[in-house]
Amino acid sequence: MKFYNNKERAISIEITPLIDIVFLLVIFFVVTSKIETNQYLTLDLPKSESFASALSNNSQNIILLESGVLIINNQEFSVTEIDKLMAGVAATFSRSEVVILSIESKAYHQWVITLMDGLQQLGFQNIQIKTYTD
Repeated sequence: MKFYNNKERAISIEITPLIDIVFLLVIFFVVTSKIETNQYLTLDLPKSESFASALSNNSQNIILLESGVLIINNQEFSVTEIDKLMAGVAATFSRSEVVILSIESKAYHQWVITLMDGLQQLGFQNIQIKTYTD
């Protein structure tokens, strides 16, 4: 019968319990952490001194209100009527002149992108955005 000497015995550390403890800590912190439901960024956009007037009187001006109403040449359209709106814009606006988008500061970003995309698909390349607040 052979007995182990202290000199022959190698010291080893079992890491299986250590891994279990680390996973338990990860689970604890995931469960107890506060998940933020508001994923929107708050942006403080700069104010422009060159656009001091409330609205421009340009004939190629499209006004987008925060309620989803688009105003072109004193006619109101809904954002949901974007196809009808783009047909009217293609018929009345000149593609060589500047199109000014006057957008209320609380309007949804998706509406602005949809409007700009529609204008670019119609061939308008010179689009300026003007933001205003009430």
